[in-house]
Amino acid sequence: MVRLPLVRELLRATASQLGLLLFCGAVGSMIALSFIGKIIGKVGTRPTILVGSFVLFTSLVGEVIAISAHSKPFFGFFMFFFGVGVGTTDVGLNVDGSAIEQFYHRSILPRMHSAYSFGTLIGAGIGTLATLFKFSLLIQVLVLAGLSFLVPIYSLKVLPHGNGIVTKAEPGKLKHEKHWLSWGLVFLAIGIFGMTLAEGASNDWLTLGLVDDYKTSKTIAGCAYAILLFSIFLTRYFGGKLVDRIGRGHTLQLLAVVGMLGLVILILSNSLVLAFIGAVLWGSGVSLGFPLFISAAGGQEHSARKVAFVTTSGYGAFLVGPPLLGFLGQSWGFLNMYWVIVGFLVLAFVAASQAGRRTSTHSA
Repeated sequence: MVRLPLVRELLRATASQLGLLLFCGAVGSMIALSFIGKIIGKVGTRPTILVGSFVLFTSLVGEVIAISAHSKPFFGFFMFFFGVGVGTTDVGLNVDGSAIEQFYHRSILPRMHSAYSFGTLIGAGIGTLATLFKFSLLIQVLVLAGLSFLVPIYSLKVLPHGNGIVTKAEPGKLKHEKHWLSWGLVFLAIGIFGMTLAEGASNDWLTLGLVDDYKTSKTIAGCAYAILLFSIFLTRYFGGKLVDRIGRGHTLQLLAVVGMLGLVILILSNSLVLAFIGAVLWGSGVSLGFPLFISAAGGQEHSARKVAFVTTSGYGAFLVGPPLLGFLGQSWGFLNMYWVIVGFLVLAFVAASQAGRRTSTHSA
């Protein structure tokens, strides 16, 4: 993502074309999300994570080869399977993380998500240095993807056996779960959609907004993205204390306001220093949306269905929303497109009121 401006140049793609290519990855992930739960129920998380990781890293290699060959169709092809790998692996990891959380009877997933943020931060740092020294994108990705293959191989020793497998007795329980969909749950799905769309948009369009509209260098834009990721990491790591003090719903509303403020600063400011501050606020504002809305759904009766419903909305926003914003960025300019993201954070602010209470049993 840090080197996305270079990717656009090598593919000779417009912003709208790049958005469409990113959408191929979104399609792959959404397809994977639609069936991966059933696969985990049959074989467990361990083989799912291993196979998903293999597809993910192999697709990365294919993507960078397609970029070097200036081939948009092949990039879209491998982007699709990259999305399949991401969706498959991510669901398996979150199922394992949820099992750990239940074992210790305390909130652990937010800090696990901070580990994800720390990994993206390291990747952004590497990408920024590669941009600064004009290091070959092909070599960079080949080396990093090759090293990443070692992770699932090592994980064979530590991943649990049988986690996530559904026993024959469990499916029958679902027949008795009626009227599980409530208006409160719909609000949680709307809230996670708005907040997570804003998070995904920061990954896809911050660097291009700074390069195109602030006329800054790719290296400086990469630094801003790294700072945004660091802000997400810190807020996720320490945000639990804020949740314990003021509650889940109020925390989400406060962070939504912080995110809106950051975006407005980016839109209206002509100062690069203020733009960096805006990036920090944007990252902090969207950092806890996904884990807290999921946590709110998980605290209800029939939590499995409710968590699945809210999670699908979150992934849909994160994967599908930002690429489609590329078409608006192409027509309006990226900074003007940011107003749309502000609107979605307003939506999340309103919906967050449901995150601090139990959802109604009245069906929607």
